Amino acid sequence: MADRCYFFGCWNEPGHFLRESPGTPRLDHHERAKIELFGDHLHLDGSLAPRKLASYCGGGLCWGAQKNIHDERLSIDSRSDEYPQGQFLRHVLDNGFTAIQWWDRCQGDGRGACNSTVLFEGEHTTEEMIEALRVNFPHVLANLAKHGVELVEVHCG
Repeated sequence: MADRCYFFGCWNEPGHFLRESPGTPRLDHHERAKIELFGDHLHLDGSLAPRKLASYCGGGLCWGAQKNIHDERLSIDSRSDEYPQGQFLRHVLDNGFTAIQWWDRCQGDGRGACNSTVLFEGEHTTEEMIEALRVNFPHVLANLAKHGVELVEVHCG
């Protein structure tokens, strides 16, 4: 059986939703929760995309899900800025998926905090994640290209 691949983000309109493949109806709440939640009930929405801490906080790369306590996650959001669109981090999650996530206002919603995530069941390399995106959700890449945004991995350290 092939690994399952999902996209979480805007789908040519505002609102973040989990999709299995183009044209597939939205998954029910129970199925979505198994994929959208990881760690100690952390939700995907913007929690894995790269952020830069303000210089007065020591600067450097961070992401919302780095902290497990709700107040600490909110503190990261308030003390940091989004990386440029298309710059992503790859994470191996404890829910059985590898994820790449980036800030993205090219998929139908131009507001701040918009993000896109590709989730691929199992542990995968960055190259495998990009290929899964290309094969399963080509319009996401087309929308990025139309706006001049390229996917580039950000590395810690």
